[in-house]
Amino acid sequence: MQKIKKKILGVAGVMIFLPVIVLAEHFWVGIFAKGTPYTDQSFISSAKLGNFNYAIEKEWENGFDIIDIEYGDDIWMAVSAKGTGYRQQVYIHKRDWKKFEAAVAVYKKQGFDLLNVENGKGYWLGILVKGSKYTDVTVKNIRYWEEFQKEIRKQWKAGYYLLDVEPAEGTWIGIFAKNTDFTAQSYDSLDDWDGVPMAIEQRWKDGYRINSIEYGGGRWFCLFVKDTKKLEESYISNSEIPAFRKAMHKQWNKGYHLIDIAHGRD
Repeated sequence: MQKIKKKILGVAGVMIFLPVIVLAEHFWVGIFAKGTPYTDQSFISSAKLGNFNYAIEKEWENGFDIIDIEYGDDIWMAVSAKGTGYRQQVYIHKRDWKKFEAAVAVYKKQGFDLLNVENGKGYWLGILVKGSKYTDVTVKNIRYWEEFQKEIRKQWKAGYYLLDVEPAEGTWIGIFAKNTDFTAQSYDSLDDWDGVPMAIEQRWKDGYRINSIEYGGGRWFCLFVKDTKKLEESYISNSEIPAFRKAMHKQWNKGYHLIDIAHGRD
């Protein structure tokens, strides 16, 4: 049984309700925003990678682009949208990171950029696109957390911003790019979920918005950005997929779009 509390937070002058939930050990998190360019959304999940691949292809046939993939609790999830502005997408999965890198490099020569990477069941999955606004997209594979933090600072100094993070198989993967429209970026690393809502609230007060949340290496990695977008944000969390879907549809009915999904533990 989950206990739900509601807290009122101010974001860009608008009051929104966020559920603060007493969670099970493993759970799903969804980040939502109003004011995105998306015109429609869809959501898919599957326990089998082959079925998941087929579901992605069906999304493309229906005019949707994949904007985020997540794996957790033996389930693959993806959120898709219309109105991304992308011209084309491809999807790759490899067991070996070196082979994954080689495939990314081949598509890079064809004009595709890797924008989303996920690891699950021993596979590396990637979504590559043509037509994104980003330039100089680069991928870094860093062995240790402390070194990854140094790499983030190094990329910031060089004019890059972090787009996506994936901690898996003892490494930290970071996708960086220029021409993001971000004016500032920051992150919080927290050992327990209990600290995440407080971190989000403080960042909102400081003028940031949530870009993404990721869990790995025993920590929650919360990425925040500042830009010219005026987005109202909210988030949901639930340990059961049916309840997560129900909460997601409630957010959609309120005019929010799902921009990021995460899976982790308390």
